[in-house]
Amino acid sequence: MKTIKFIYSIFFSLMIVVTFSPTLIAADTPLQDKQWEAPVMPGGTLVKTEDTSVLISYNLPYEKVLEWYKKALENYKDEKYRDWKEQMYIEDQGGAKWHSIGISKDGGASTTVRIVKDNWTWIFSTLLIRFAGVFVILVILWILLSISNAVMKKLFAKEAVKP
Repeated sequence: MKTIKFIYSIFFSLMIVVTFSPTLIAADTPLQDKQWEAPVMPGGTLVKTEDTSVLISYNLPYEKVLEWYKKALENYKDEKYRDWKEQMYIEDQGGAKWHSIGISKDGGASTTVRIVKDNWTWIFSTLLIRFAGVFVILVILWILLSISNAVMKKLFAKEAVKP
């Protein structure tokens, strides 16, 4: 029994460390060694890199960059394109290592692309929001069932079973 508690405590400690310190997972290596797992259009100028994202500028109009990314993402099945006013937002809703690709609509001959990797903070926060949402719905259903139960007891209290 003590070994099971010990294993649970180690597992729980690892979950806490992974949840609250995603920087321990991210490697501090240069961009060339990082595996973005997303298609990166060649010929761009690297503007900025962070642990979870990269910003690349291209001397091409928005339409050409979007056309290249649509062609590069043909084999992906879980992508969702969102055409916003300031950018085309391509989000992966499957199991890819990258989270989103944003292609800016600044206009002119220059286009900026931002590739964001999945990170543990985003993953766990969405799970936490879903858990809280399910919990709230279950509490509301429990309250409604309690009210319904009280109403039914009052309505059918007159028809008590006689011994």
